[in-house]
Amino acid sequence: MRALPDKDIEPWNDELLATVNQTLDVLTMLRAKQWLCRGQSSKYSKLFTSFDTHTPADLSRSEKLRRERTSINFFRSATRYFAHGEEPAAHDDLVALMVLRHYGVPTRLLDWSQSPFVAAYFAFADNDDHDGQIWSFDEIQYEIEGDKQWDRIRAKPMPKDGDGFRRGAEIEAFLPRDPIPWFVCYFYNRFAGFHRQKAQEGAFSLTPEFGRDHADAIATLLRETAYYVRYTVNADLKSELMKILRRKHGICRESLFPDSAGAAATTRATIFAGDDND
Repeated sequence: MRALPDKDIEPWNDELLATVNQTLDVLTMLRAKQWLCRGQSSKYSKLFTSFDTHTPADLSRSEKLRRERTSINFFRSATRYFAHGEEPAAHDDLVALMVLRHYGVPTRLLDWSQSPFVAAYFAFADNDDHDGQIWSFDEIQYEIEGDKQWDRIRAKPMPKDGDGFRRGAEIEAFLPRDPIPWFVCYFYNRFAGFHRQKAQEGAFSLTPEFGRDHADAIATLLRETAYYVRYTVNADLKSELMKILRRKHGICRESLFPDSAGAAATTRATIFAGDDND
């Protein structure tokens, strides 16, 4: 069941970042305000998960849950050794989805970062001829409204445990019945997370429905555009901004993908660039 957007919900404001200095000022401001950010190298009007874009929309919820469960179970059966910090993926379904998402497997999670500069990297790193996007929303206001949503929906299923509404999400997200809509952000253990997640200051958004536009879910929760903004960065600025991210902030492919899999991918992209032979 896809939630219908509230008629009173305000659409996302679009702000164009037309200069390097303007872009850097906005990134600094978002960091100071503690907003969560997501970078995309091309422009989109909605935020659908990779699972939704890789799965036929007409599949039933039970079939989608079955496909998701098969993905998790296959991953676990194929994994002989988890990297440090990834061990909870062996028994925690949400953690398994987070690890899978970080390694490029389609899931119903969306990646966010507590660092606007990390999000900016993903907005600038590819598609040089396309404008980039940085989606952002107020983490502090999310915590306030995220808590209230359980009161509006029903009595809180379980108390908060310091990771958003993880316990309630674990129960609700995997039930076969049509869910009541809600939106949560999950923060992997910030002190014992896996290397790639810590380097990217990662967070993950989740809704219980498949096929849910996370942009609409955020707007539905926060309601006022003062708490969520979408920035468009001119394509002509991408190259210069990437240099600044590396030089002044230490943000580059090597720093964001510090595990062995990421280092191997960086080695191939750097040393064997343009070589299509395996």
